[in-house]
Amino acid sequence: MEKVVFTTGGTGGHIYPALAIAKEMRKKNIDILFIGTKYRMEKEIVPRENFRFIGLDVLPLNSVKSGIKMLKAIFSTIKLLKKEKPQKIIGFGNYITIPVLVAANVLKIPYYLQEQNHTMGQANRWFYKGAKKVFVAFKNTIDSVKENQKSKFIVTGNPLREEFYTKDKFEERKKLGIADDEHGILIIGGSLGAKNINEAVSKKWKKIMADTKLKLFWATGKDNFEEATYRMRDFGKAVVKPYFENVPQLMAACDLVICRAGASTISELIELEKPSILIPYDFVGQKENADVLEFENAAKIFTNETVEEAIDEALSLVKQKTTLEFMSGNIKNLKKGNASELIIKEMGL
Repeated sequence: MEKVVFTTGGTGGHIYPALAIAKEMRKKNIDILFIGTKYRMEKEIVPRENFRFIGLDVLPLNSVKSGIKMLKAIFSTIKLLKKEKPQKIIGFGNYITIPVLVAANVLKIPYYLQEQNHTMGQANRWFYKGAKKVFVAFKNTIDSVKENQKSKFIVTGNPLREEFYTKDKFEERKKLGIADDEHGILIIGGSLGAKNINEAVSKKWKKIMADTKLKLFWATGKDNFEEATYRMRDFGKAVVKPYFENVPQLMAACDLVICRAGASTISELIELEKPSILIPYDFVGQKENADVLEFENAAKIFTNETVEEAIDEALSLVKQKTTLEFMSGNIKNLKKGNASELIIKEMGL
């Protein structure tokens, strides 16, 4: 039986694309082992999906102590891979992948990389020269790569949960009770950094409630619900929750999405051909991710300082059917198909 080691962790943006690929591989009876850290969210998320998981004692490389831990992890990973004997390894960026990728080089095990963001992360920049292939979400990522390395880079899009490939807008609108003459907006800020968006929505609440044809779905973030809604006595037709379990359904059904610009979110918008108002974080390369959609005239970008203007723009734009159709049509230029299937095929599995 073929065995593949996945190395990922730290944030959902690294973990969920890995899980999407792993689930497709499992259908082919491939033996899969995940290697992450003992400390981050992967130690709970990965086993919950019934994959074998080993956590290493590694920390970000910002001190002598973390450097020593990294060296120890490299030697222990070499022993581990000698025992496990995987045929292939795939890494998803972050410092967490370093011990596995160093061990892969030492043991001459073929390895692959996947980059979720427009701007390649440090770990993938360090290791891409030795990789068999590098799977990127956005074609512009390749612009920063040395010319003699570009041939190994393949634009696949980001791997997504299976639900994003199966949703139909009109079917999901019926299930959610959105009438044909109603306009749907989904607001998802995420538990990190949602405060700016929540405050702007709160300030515009009277205007939102005044639109009788608007169906709003607003996720405040898990830790921000009470703070965001304590002044509100009536949600009207709006659905307001700390978070939504059915994001693929809501995103498919709504006409417009107001959100951050994480790599997975951008890929979800592309797959569902969804116009959006993007408010990128001021860090972690989200502005560059957002630029991909704005360049195609498929999204409009606002800053944390102009979120109130973003809400006003969304309330106007959602009524402009022709403009929304234009934006949705432009997104089709970015679609690459099912990224998980493409990556598995390129890995020869």
